[in-house]
Amino acid sequence: MTYTTSAKASLLVLSGLLLSACAHQPAPDAKNSIDQVSKPGVYEGYAEVLYDGHERTSLYAPVRDGTQLAVDIFRPTLNGEAATEKLPVVWMHTPYNRRTFMGKPAVENYPGYALQLVKYGYNVAIVDFRGLYASEGVNRGFNRGEWLPAARYDSYDITEWLAQQPYSDGNIGMWGCSATGGSQMQTLTTSPPSLKAIIPLSAEYDAYSFAVLGGVARERPIGPPGTPTGSAMVTARDKLAVPIDVDDDKSLLNAAVADHGLNVDTVGLVPFRDSQSEAVGLEWWSQSSPHTYSEAMKNSHIGVLAVANWDEAGTRHGTFLTFNNLNPDNTKLLVGPATHCDWRTVKKDTGFDLVTEELRFFDHWLKGVENGIMDEPPVTYYTYNQAPKSSWSQSDAWPLPNEDRQTYYLSVQNGLSQNKSAARSLQSTIVAPPKSETVTVFTPEDGVKFETRPLAADTEITGHPVLDLWIQTPAEDIDVTAILFDVAPDGSKQSHQFVGRLRASHRALGEAPYENLGLPWHSFTQADAKPLEPNTPARLQFEMLPMSHIFKAGHKIQIQFTLASGDEKTMGQPVQILTGGDHASSMNLPLIAQQ
Repeated sequence: MTYTTSAKASLLVLSGLLLSACAHQPAPDAKNSIDQVSKPGVYEGYAEVLYDGHERTSLYAPVRDGTQLAVDIFRPTLNGEAATEKLPVVWMHTPYNRRTFMGKPAVENYPGYALQLVKYGYNVAIVDFRGLYASEGVNRGFNRGEWLPAARYDSYDITEWLAQQPYSDGNIGMWGCSATGGSQMQTLTTSPPSLKAIIPLSAEYDAYSFAVLGGVARERPIGPPGTPTGSAMVTARDKLAVPIDVDDDKSLLNAAVADHGLNVDTVGLVPFRDSQSEAVGLEWWSQSSPHTYSEAMKNSHIGVLAVANWDEAGTRHGTFLTFNNLNPDNTKLLVGPATHCDWRTVKKDTGFDLVTEELRFFDHWLKGVENGIMDEPPVTYYTYNQAPKSSWSQSDAWPLPNEDRQTYYLSVQNGLSQNKSAARSLQSTIVAPPKSETVTVFTPEDGVKFETRPLAADTEITGHPVLDLWIQTPAEDIDVTAILFDVAPDGSKQSHQFVGRLRASHRALGEAPYENLGLPWHSFTQADAKPLEPNTPARLQFEMLPMSHIFKAGHKIQIQFTLASGDEKTMGQPVQILTGGDHASSMNLPLIAQQ
């Protein structure tokens, strides 16, 4: 594999467009000798295999209010004997069962695959969330329950407990993806002194934007204690709970499970950013969002490797905000192909091994190995349709310093053009019947399409596309989902979750309380929500999820809109996408010049 570095470059005029030159340079290798190499995906001569096996023990660990959490510890062994020296510990805080994941041991099968670190001299641990599986206590919010007041410091306490164990050298890291990436972000907000590094995969930064993409809230059953919905979900998990080692008669497990009868599985419908959940009695999104604690995280001493996959939806967005809102001296960004948390596919398709990056990062932060990882450009990312040997690149910043933002106007001929005058005026409109149900970002539907002419040259889009859309409808509300496609000459299409979405009643723009990369930000509060004025032009400005993709010469860039009425009274009413004149709908794309 070859890696390249994006840096600032002088401007070049290409095809009449003012584009930045993409100054891709080979990434430097950190070398202490001819036998040592450390760069993204490659780590040779630094980490020696010291052990040939592991042993598992299971026990309860106490947190500050006396609640006992179930812990599995995996310690390295050599010739059947456990390691005698003190070693770092990397652990995962999980709502998904500490013992198994998808029918296999969680320690080796849950994304992050941390069991592979044991042979290099690491202890690994997994802990059940409070109120779930074998842990005592009450859980509210299931896989987001770590953000509730009683649980917010559980991971702080477990981190410090692990640091004091006889097998630990006091240096602690965390691993895991999705909800277990989110639990690392929660731990970051409390900054335990012994926590040196975290690797949150696919974790949110602004929880509302992640869970309610574009303000299109989902109805979720609350499932309170004693209801069929709540009891069924809790009982199903309790049946899979695994007792700790000394609990042969399951008396400890049964006592823990008895606590779970008070669990509240979901927080119900919380449609606005400032909505209060009736289920838990809290303003849910501010309570459970990492960005609420941004100052504490920014001042943290902890190393952060923020990771995402291009083919995931809402979880993708948070990683880029995390990178841009934390201490730049401590933080790195890694973005690969494939779907949510699927780093096995990344390895199979590209040869890039996530465990190699974990080892490089933890070696530096937990063992003090001078392997150069923090001297490299902080951003490593994959680009779709790049030549295989140069698909992975590095940059000093995100967005890329050499992005050149270009505006494409939606034209009345269903085209995309950089010529605004070609879009004509308001009199010519595109009319699309709305869908009868809310669409999801996961399933592209037929809708209104606008596309460029066949491209004269390869065109790279790397960054955050932004839509500036004018609509008009008799309906009081409408959900707009936009999907960007790469259309081949034979008409076949591909899209790697290049999506954006906005509910029209949430169109009001505000000032983000964090670094939002200059992108449109919506408050999503109840006070700012505003119905559409019937048959009156309304402006919707919203970003699409970030991407990195090369559209080959001869291909077309296509944007497709699917419209769903949010107002039952006006379901089926037409929606007009306006073009030209004072209501010129457009798409702004971050272009990167090709060498």
